[in-house]
Amino acid sequence: MQDPERPIITTATRQVYASRWWQVEEHDVVHADGTPGMFNVLHCGDGVTILAVTSDGDLCLIREYKYAIGRHILQLPSGGVDDGEQPLQAAMRELLEETGLAAATWTSAGIVHPYPTNVAATVHLFIAHDARPVQDPEPGIDLLRVDRDTALDLITKHEVTHAASLACLLTYLLRERVHPPAGGG
Repeated sequence: MQDPERPIITTATRQVYASRWWQVEEHDVVHADGTPGMFNVLHCGDGVTILAVTSDGDLCLIREYKYAIGRHILQLPSGGVDDGEQPLQAAMRELLEETGLAAATWTSAGIVHPYPTNVAATVHLFIAHDARPVQDPEPGIDLLRVDRDTALDLITKHEVTHAASLACLLTYLLRERVHPPAGGG
């Protein structure tokens, strides 16, 4: 009898590609109805996405070129969690490296699974409160400060398309709507 919590049975797994950062596997499977199938699974390590909020309430986005889609996009600072590193440590490192910003207060905004059918990774979302510049941003990255209304406008106009950035921004904006900061700001 098939487990309803795991309706697909894996019958074989083969590694078809490996690099320093990524491994791709082919999985032969049997679906709940008995039909055979196959999944490709990408193992690429966990990541982080960070919304930096300044002391005056501005939200910090970046504009960066993305090779796979061949264009610049607006998104939040993001990157990988290195071996032996905790997600919060990675978030602090990535924010500093990409934007030159640091923050003393951090909160979790949850997690997302970017493409769970084929990508075995979790992206940890963080809010960096009272972010302030402490060094220059990484070359090739433009740092933008926007208010909440502008951020919503960018989202509704599909100018922010990075999935983890959308999840982090919307989580923050919805929390702020339900629990506005002291002083109504």
